[in-house]
Amino acid sequence: MRFPIEQSYISYGNSRPGRRVVKRRFVVAHDTGNPGSRAMGNRDYFEQNQPKSSAHTFVDDRQIVEIIPLDEVAYHVRYSVPADNERYGYDANNAAIGVELCYGGDVSFWDAYTRFTWYLAYLCQLYGLNPKTDIVSHKELDPKRKIDPVEVLSRQGISFRQFLNDVYRMYVSFR
Repeated sequence: MRFPIEQSYISYGNSRPGRRVVKRRFVVAHDTGNPGSRAMGNRDYFEQNQPKSSAHTFVDDRQIVEIIPLDEVAYHVRYSVPADNERYGYDANNAAIGVELCYGGDVSFWDAYTRFTWYLAYLCQLYGLNPKTDIVSHKELDPKRKIDPVEVLSRQGISFRQFLNDVYRMYVSFR
């Protein structure tokens, strides 16, 4: 199984500072928090509005869209939270890839979930990461403010541990 990855990069600005990173050390799993939004719609939002936040990639049931090159910084976790530094020794924005799951509305959860787990496995293979230890939820890094993607997964009966196991199964299938 392989899915196409579209590169539709947003312009430089508040959402895309254009700073390069030295090495990718982990992946942060997110969800959009915006039920019914699609990957390309999120890309267009960041292009048009340029908020001081971003993610590298958005995944829905039809598309995987990279909006910031994977070797650049994206602002997907607050710099002020210490959990990323404690766990990995680096700020997530400078060392991790942020991937957003689109859900709700007319987005087929299971098709989006399959693409999401596949893409995370792909990133682990690409960067030599371990799917069971090098993928973290946004909730784990910022538990006082964030619940993603844990809550959306749990609504479908999927624990975060099961999610990591599903990513691992995809990862193993690449060999």
